[in-house]
Amino acid sequence: MLPTGAGKALVIAKLIEELLADYPDMRILNVTHSAPLVGQNYQEFLGLLPFAPAGIYSAGLNRRDARAQVLFCGIQSVWNKVDQIGDIDLVIVDEAHAISRNANTQYGKFFKAVRQRNPDSRTCGTTATDYRMDSGRLTDDLDDDEAVDPITGAPLKFKLFDDVVYEIGIGELIDQGFLTRLTSQKTTSKIDLKGVGTRGGEYIPGQVSEAAERIIEAAVAEDMVLSEGRRAGLFFSTSKENAAHVAEAVRRHGRTCAVLTSDNSHETDKIFKAFRAGEVWAISSVSMITTGTNFPFVDFISLILSTKSPGKLVQILGRGTRNSPGKTDCLIADHGKNLAYHGPIDQIRPREPGKGLGEQPKKLCPQDQMDVNGNCGCGELIPISIMTCQCCGYVFPPNEEEKITAQADNTPVLSTEKPWSVVSSRTFRHHPGKDGKPDSVKCTYMVGMKAVNEWHCCGHKGYPKSKADRWWILHGGSRPFPSSVLEFLERQHELMDTTEVQLDYARNPKYPDVVAHRVGPRADNDNAPAPANDNRSIAEDWEDIPF
Repeated sequence: MLPTGAGKALVIAKLIEELLADYPDMRILNVTHSAPLVGQNYQEFLGLLPFAPAGIYSAGLNRRDARAQVLFCGIQSVWNKVDQIGDIDLVIVDEAHAISRNANTQYGKFFKAVRQRNPDSRTCGTTATDYRMDSGRLTDDLDDDEAVDPITGAPLKFKLFDDVVYEIGIGELIDQGFLTRLTSQKTTSKIDLKGVGTRGGEYIPGQVSEAAERIIEAAVAEDMVLSEGRRAGLFFSTSKENAAHVAEAVRRHGRTCAVLTSDNSHETDKIFKAFRAGEVWAISSVSMITTGTNFPFVDFISLILSTKSPGKLVQILGRGTRNSPGKTDCLIADHGKNLAYHGPIDQIRPREPGKGLGEQPKKLCPQDQMDVNGNCGCGELIPISIMTCQCCGYVFPPNEEEKITAQADNTPVLSTEKPWSVVSSRTFRHHPGKDGKPDSVKCTYMVGMKAVNEWHCCGHKGYPKSKADRWWILHGGSRPFPSSVLEFLERQHELMDTTEVQLDYARNPKYPDVVAHRVGPRADNDNAPAPANDNRSIAEDWEDIPF
């Protein structure tokens, strides 16, 4: 099991290469549910073994190489063609989470036919989620309603996968630099799920689509601010109507956005080509780019949908984890309360059939708030129902706002994401450079009773300069970027407030690093002495603050 973006196609190719080295006559079939995935896996394999006896059996790719020793297939094309294809020694299923519990689907009938021809055949699978999109783990039995026990008359079952033989988490791969970090951003436009019913373990599409329609304009307007300076975006909706509305709203804000639904699926290649070329800034879609698409440059994802499917959420957010030159993170704007419902995606676990909704969502034990006993929290992620932190003893206030519907803004996309702290004020001052280095802007945030400092190196070069420029554009500053401390201070009226910061105490437990920011609307009068005004005059005692 590998997270999305970890390179499952390469893993499959390498597995086949090593198997053929040990067993030259082995017949191997790689099957998946998407024609583009079939082509990607085939090309990845040929990259390792250019002269291998490989072929494709996919109607969508107009290839039917039934007798190739290594065959890359679409399940829709081969589920009833086993007699034509012949004996198979090993079936490798890519995106194995698409296999239903019901053995009478295309996958189930295909596996039965393969085993009837060759009882010694084996099956393995790769996936980012070791549970099915409907419910239950992939290691659970498949239900075969067509085959019954001759004595009891009960439906027979058969097991497809015995165990997960290898697994690595998304957090580990991010820490090792193989995947890009996902970050979440607080959003104010939220789908109101009150009155939205559930059918088959998922929100009723028509009802959640209607609820989403009411917030699209506000959500997109918010996203345009959050995504300023981002290379490319993906917008996910529940219905075709929602997707079209989202694209229209994005275009009204002056950015290009294509719509991709089942209605124009014939234009998929054209849209993907334009997206990769930068001719289109975003794609607004419904169930068309959740699996099998490879856009490493995507650094902004907006969820204007709500889902109870953990697999669907993981697959959607996985679109942003691939590494790309110049990409430091992928920002997630969740307008559907999905993170509040499921919790951080690296801690999502499947629910078992008949066992309720599985593990409850999580909340953060706050590090910047005092409880009734005067104690600060520890930042631990704990179940939302617990009112006293089991790690530090922090006592949560008895507040109805702790419910899921009110916690969406505070749930991180990854459990390793640092907690957010409210900023009461922000000030700037000139900071002289040392040892011949250029001067910089010292920015001080007041977080509770603590002063937290950050330096903006607008007169430097390289990474320090680009970091300062990213901060400037995030806060709504206009181009060109300030090239000196004096210019920064003169143009500070362009900036929006910093409302929250994310702090990391790993390097220094006393003086934390500011690793992320959240911004608010521009102040009506930036020179008014309001408590949260960012441009007030600097008192002399600020000089005594340690840094």
